Amino acid sequence: MNLKTDSFYRDPCLPGAEDPYATYAALREQCAIHWCEGPQMWAILGYAEAEEHMRDSRYSRQNNLDKLIERFGERASIFERQKLDIPFMDGELHRQMRQHVMNAYRGIDLKALGQFSSDFASSRLDQVCGQDPFDLVTLLADTLPIMVVNELMGVPRSMQSEVAHQVESFVRARGLTQTEDTASEGEYALAAFGEYFVPLIHQKRQDPGEDVLSRLIADPKDGIRLSDEQLLLIISSNFYSASVYTLKFLIGTMAWIMAIHPEAYARIRSDRSLIPGAVEEALRWDPPAQALNASMAMEDIVIDGQRVKAGDSVTAFVGAANRDPKVFDNPDLFLADRSPNLHLSFAPGLHQCLGLHLARMEGAA
Repeated sequence: MNLKTDSFYRDPCLPGAEDPYATYAALREQCAIHWCEGPQMWAILGYAEAEEHMRDSRYSRQNNLDKLIERFGERASIFERQKLDIPFMDGELHRQMRQHVMNAYRGIDLKALGQFSSDFASSRLDQVCGQDPFDLVTLLADTLPIMVVNELMGVPRSMQSEVAHQVESFVRARGLTQTEDTASEGEYALAAFGEYFVPLIHQKRQDPGEDVLSRLIADPKDGIRLSDEQLLLIISSNFYSASVYTLKFLIGTMAWIMAIHPEAYARIRSDRSLIPGAVEEALRWDPPAQALNASMAMEDIVIDGQRVKAGDSVTAFVGAANRDPKVFDNPDLFLADRSPNLHLSFAPGLHQCLGLHLARMEGAA
């Protein structure tokens, strides 16, 4: 066992690794799924196996939360609360809640929001015109996703920076490797979100507007009316964590890709019709979210010859699956016009990303 392989078994996310994909490839050649002793879960690395896992109802995210609740005891409050959050739901309740949020999303004018995003990006970049170098992450990647979500949610400017500051801790409490620190920091972050958003929720209950938050609070068509706690979790996870955190990574990754592939950058600058395909290829080549939320197998399941026992935790690594040579020719190359490009970065299946159209729009802008 070499050092990189050992690191994977301790933490399959390989934090700090400059290139995790070489390790994923070596392990995927051995088997499409591996047991990782650190987080005590199976990690799926193959494309076909990951896609099947995403569509398989024999796994439960709620039951996996129960395992964390049992493990952390008094410090498990954040995991108890996550049970109200859509990415951790199962079955019919999960379907109903997804439909409710999708209905709220349908009210978004993506064309107008795309123009808002482009105008905002232009105004920020105009500030550094002629400067060399400048920090694109600070200038744009940290700010554009926040401004878009704030625009959608109707968040007052006075709240925006403090709300965004809490996103990182909240995201860590949803990760694969959990400790007492990540659990307590996640609880603190959610409390901070509550401090800012609960008064805003109450305000919009009394005086709803055309923003997404007002539509999330209640939908007369489907009869759903959400509690403050449910709304707080949906806002924190489906909008701030999913949009702000992942879009920040996507913007930084796209800039890095253009820097190390100047020929692709020149092609895209001269032919803007390549932009949508380039965004999809960036999502495949280095996805912002590398793995799915963990779930628990509800029965014994065989994956590539390995028996996953009922009660075992399982995740799928979309970053590894997206470079499976069985599906993608030259998977380590960035090809702006790759077609077809059936990447798994939006987790097609039971828990498909609700904000995929929003993410694509912001990436293109």
